[in-house]
Amino acid sequence: MNQPATDRSKSSALPPAVATRLAKAFGSAANGHHAARSGFHLLHENLSALAGRAVLIDESAVSVDLQYYIYRDDTSGRILTQKLLDAADRGVRIRLLADDLGTRLNNPWITALDSHPAIEVRIFNPIGGHSGVRRRLDQLLSFGRINHRMHNKLFIADGIAMITGGRNLADGYFTSADIEFIDVDALAIGAVVSDATKTFDEYWNSALAVSVCNLITTEGATHTLPELRAHLRRKNREEQDSEFFRAVEESALASDLAAGKVPFHWGPATLYADPPAKAIDRESLPVSEFPGYRLKQVVQKTQKRLQISNAYLIPGEPGMHLFTELRERGVQVDALTNGLSSTDTALAHGAYSRYRKPLLRAGVRLWELQANAVREHRMRWFSGSTQSTLHAKTFVLDSGRGFVGSINLDSRSMILNTEIGVLIENDEINEQLHQLFREWTAPSMAWRVELDEAGQLTWRGEDEGGNTLEEHKDPDSTTWQRFLTWVLSKLPVESQI
Repeated sequence: MNQPATDRSKSSALPPAVATRLAKAFGSAANGHHAARSGFHLLHENLSALAGRAVLIDESAVSVDLQYYIYRDDTSGRILTQKLLDAADRGVRIRLLADDLGTRLNNPWITALDSHPAIEVRIFNPIGGHSGVRRRLDQLLSFGRINHRMHNKLFIADGIAMITGGRNLADGYFTSADIEFIDVDALAIGAVVSDATKTFDEYWNSALAVSVCNLITTEGATHTLPELRAHLRRKNREEQDSEFFRAVEESALASDLAAGKVPFHWGPATLYADPPAKAIDRESLPVSEFPGYRLKQVVQKTQKRLQISNAYLIPGEPGMHLFTELRERGVQVDALTNGLSSTDTALAHGAYSRYRKPLLRAGVRLWELQANAVREHRMRWFSGSTQSTLHAKTFVLDSGRGFVGSINLDSRSMILNTEIGVLIENDEINEQLHQLFREWTAPSMAWRVELDEAGQLTWRGEDEGGNTLEEHKDPDSTTWQRFLTWVLSKLPVESQI
């Protein structure tokens, strides 16, 4: 399905905006800081993460580049799509690069965006056909190729600001959906944005990035631009009085960003991004180019403290060797991941479950997120309960460095998919990530997993009243779930998870 190079037009990032309100605000924020440094602001509150993206689109005057695994046609996706159309109507160039498996089936409306003269949509590593027999056949025949997905999350506005981290563009990452992902992004300005634009261009001009208009689709699978505009008007009218819309409109971050009042913390930063060729020719690339390898080199230099928040913790032999080595040197290693009741992938939990006892025996302190974890700032806008799932991928390294990205600690992220993340050298960012880790691992938010005197797993936490809870099997799980996890843990598929 790769489009011939002769049929593809290359494009590069446009020069950064210089005279706009946002450019002036960020320029003022950079005053007094070395040109080689970058400023960071963490977006850990879900609605603020959406508001930040929305206001950057609203304030853009030159370009917006988006690279995502998932971009859904739901409330948050439609809000951003409408803002992208508004920006394109006023002449802003929009480039959207989406993964095929993560997006195209879930959001057929993105095809219509490509017909706007200021918008181009490309699909990464596409599968033949939009649906039906042709697509399933291509999946079967091309499994070795399509097994490698673009898991990157990158948003760049006007070449002067970027957002990267764990969030896709879908309601669960921003709102009170049936499953709410606990996540964090980094909003960045300064030198690291130039590195991000180069990375985006590399993916955009890759042979694996195919123009959506050149993909084979089944009859009726595409929509026109007028149909998309009508779809957005209808849906936005239905939802404009919802708590969600009011929360976004009233977000302090939106006005603070536009007014240049958002506090940025400055320091050296390094962007880690897989080369797009990893998806088709991994063996020919030096392992030193992979973010997972580079991150491991940084982690090995940790002296006192390593705190990991990660949706999927499947360390394998290399990870176990690394954690054991750190503990033998006296480094405190703490890890938060999903429990059986909070995971969104049973197969991944089955693989992780094999490592719980070895991790604890090595001296790693381990927590599993509770399925009913509640974050007080979310309840300002939403009532009712949802299932909480940890989706963040962060590292707290000693007291001066932190990492925020899309990298899970499993073989799929390390070997199969492409990923991105940023290493930030700043004490304040380090402390903020540390405080988030403490919040997420509080007894009311997460189960502390330990070994009892008999060497069996025990889970300890607290209920809403502060009463101590102790469990001797996976909390809030059924007999069937535990049996299924046990069966899945026996499958030899860890390299594919």
